[in-house]
Amino acid sequence: MFELYEKVKIKSNNIIGIIVDIATVNGKDIYTVESSEKNISDGYGGEWKLFSCTFDEIEKIVL
Repeated sequence: MFELYEKVKIKSNNIIGIIVDIATVNGKDIYTVESSEKNISDGYGGEWKLFSCTFDEIEKIVL
């Protein structure tokens, strides 16, 4: 399980971001990840794109 504001990488596109929301939909946790880079072409939203991911689609960034 991930926590709010953890830094993660989206495995499918290697985008680095921060978890800004966690919701449970149909029994699954859905993590909203905000990109750490401005104006990328993927995702949805404004300058800082958002991505909806499941647990298996992201991995924690260890510093």
